[in-house]
Amino acid sequence: MLGGKITLSYQDDKYSSEYWESMVDRGDNFVSAKSMVYYIVLIGLIVQSISLMIQPSNWLIWNALAFIVATNLGAVILAVKAQMSAEDISRKTSQAFNADFYHTIHLFTELKKRFEEESIKDGNNLKDELDNLGGDLYHVAKGYVTSYSAHMNTEVDMAESKEIPYTNEAELFD
Repeated sequence: MLGGKITLSYQDDKYSSEYWESMVDRGDNFVSAKSMVYYIVLIGLIVQSISLMIQPSNWLIWNALAFIVATNLGAVILAVKAQMSAEDISRKTSQAFNADFYHTIHLFTELKKRFEEESIKDGNNLKDELDNLGGDLYHVAKGYVTSYSAHMNTEVDMAESKEIPYTNEAELFD
């Protein structure tokens, strides 16, 4: 990225919205088309100023021409490779960040908002509430997995069914 910098550390409060908002790239850190024009004009002025100070000769003109051709060819090749990389990144991100991903993130965001609202009602902040819930959720999950595992590994002896003679169903319930 060109321009501003993001400074985040592990000590920052990851439970606050400000931390995550500072990570969001709003696109203002990239070179814009307007700033590119300014750069090009500035570079052009500098190069032209230097060329006005040097006495032209055939050798200088030939070397300048070779340099221009080499840089233009390099720029074209790099532009093609950059476009190929951009297409590859686009394909991969569109596969990862599909509608299901965004829907899931929305659901998690709504769940987080409810956690936050309920924790405020209880007089806690979200970090304290998650700290308290973490241990409880761990024990619930561990208990479920242990119980499920024990149930799946239990062998059940099948009882033999016997025919019971009766004349009508009322005899069975007396």
